[in-house]
Amino acid sequence: MSPLRNELKFIVHHSVRRLLIERWHRYLVRAPYTNEDAVSPVLSLYYDSPRLTFHYDKLDGFELRQKVRMRTYAREFRPGHLAVLEIKQRVGDRVRKHRHAIRDFRPSHLDPPNWPIDDPIMRGRFCDLLERYRLRPSAQVYYQREAYEGVVESDVRVTFDTCVTGLHPGERLTRERLFDRARRLLPDTLAILEIKATRGLPGWVHEWVGAAELQQQTLPKYCTAVEVLGLPELWRTGVYA
Repeated sequence: MSPLRNELKFIVHHSVRRLLIERWHRYLVRAPYTNEDAVSPVLSLYYDSPRLTFHYDKLDGFELRQKVRMRTYAREFRPGHLAVLEIKQRVGDRVRKHRHAIRDFRPSHLDPPNWPIDDPIMRGRFCDLLERYRLRPSAQVYYQREAYEGVVESDVRVTFDTCVTGLHPGERLTRERLFDRARRLLPDTLAILEIKATRGLPGWVHEWVGAAELQQQTLPKYCTAVEVLGLPELWRTGVYA
């Protein structure tokens, strides 16, 4: 279980992204497992109930809410590679994650009854949600993440997400889908900035959030994918029954 942490989210233009990276470069280093440009691909498969409970909890503004997803740091879930099963719980701006690493992923692991969880406590957490909500795959979200960590404040993480794309469960990220504007969840000129910390945000973050006149705003990736893909109507008509 990860520690409870603060998360601030903003939608920024690429010009603002470049400015912040220039101003913050001495405080940050690129995150592990990223390329020389500090970028890595991220693909998440989300799970929800037949009534899309997690989706509507967000839309209804519930203070306490959660999501369940399978994530890999690649353009597809690849046999034999790493995947991470997560429960993400949020209370306002504070987030906690329960994570289980699947180090030898198999395609069957995408089906909730086949989740390979040996730890009894972790298995209990996931199976409780699986049974309570009758979880099933609902939507995939792909994006490119530019990720940095604090040099001194090691608990600080700064990320910029771009190319945010919605996919149906089982769909592959082809070039056509990646560049299909109907699948894009965010315009190409914008990025999602997330600033995360467990021990409070340092002064250099506050200084440039203020100087850039940033206002907290986000694009909920899963909920936006649900709407872009037309899932409420598909689920009402029994396509995913």
